[in-house]
Amino acid sequence: MTSPETKTAVYSTVDGVDIALDYVVPTKASPENKAPILLWFHGGGLLQGTRKGTWPHLRNAPEKHGLCLVSADYRLAPQTRLPGIMADLVAVMSFIRSSEFSKLTGDSVDQEKIIVSGGSAGGWLALLIGSGVGFEACGLEAPEKPLGIAPIYPISDLLDPFWTTKQHPVSYFPRVIDRSELEAYLDPKAPPTSYSTLDSTRSIFYHYMVQEGILQDLLLDETGIEPNEFSIAPAIASGKATVPPTYIIHGTIDDKVPIQQSIDVVEACKAKGLPVVFDAIEGADHLFDMKEDVTMDNMYKFIDSLLSK
Repeated sequence: MTSPETKTAVYSTVDGVDIALDYVVPTKASPENKAPILLWFHGGGLLQGTRKGTWPHLRNAPEKHGLCLVSADYRLAPQTRLPGIMADLVAVMSFIRSSEFSKLTGDSVDQEKIIVSGGSAGGWLALLIGSGVGFEACGLEAPEKPLGIAPIYPISDLLDPFWTTKQHPVSYFPRVIDRSELEAYLDPKAPPTSYSTLDSTRSIFYHYMVQEGILQDLLLDETGIEPNEFSIAPAIASGKATVPPTYIIHGTIDDKVPIQQSIDVVEACKAKGLPVVFDAIEGADHLFDMKEDVTMDNMYKFIDSLLSK
């Protein structure tokens, strides 16, 4: 499938840091036929990754599904702690709703119709945006809710023992990673970054984090904010948060993010009567959707159902 041109824009954080995002406008979009926006965040535990790591079903979305795909970078921990990353979410949501973005896209996107998705930690960012959880604790006003969210094998709760229990080695990695291999990235005073290539040394940071059980530390050290402030299911269950129509998909044998992270959110939504669709993919592991033959039809049907209302 031939893809339209990928263009790059810059959005600015509240503290004046410029961060890149890529966007692809469908070739058939026009001011008279505006394309809805699919905002996608990459995974990597908020520690690694890049907006360039989009899988085939995402790259096909503009022409196949008529969606303007926006893939946004955000600052990475621990050089930027979670409150700073949350500020980036506010900034990017504001940017894609701005007159500047409308102009960049030839006034061919529908800024009232935004679906937020992401994989793994990116799925968690989608849940945070959709629920509004965590923003107040960071001293931020939550962005206006999107039309819907579609988290893919998301993290959802830092209090899960998976994030605090050491694994030497982790179940899916063949050896114990020595701290010296990641020393430069573990330093919170190292230069901040919002981009790490998929083949860089930083690409094993997630595995090291799971190995040592230190995600809470990397994201929240020195912030004074408790990890439960970012727990999605408890906030929904207590009535403190709601979500727009939500689609969640997770593989049953995922050993990088336990499927229970999704199940807890789904059960909380159902208990509160919130609209949620859950696809548990039997025998699928983490990153299953990066394969060429995985088209994520149910996710795009869900998106289409929201847009057709």
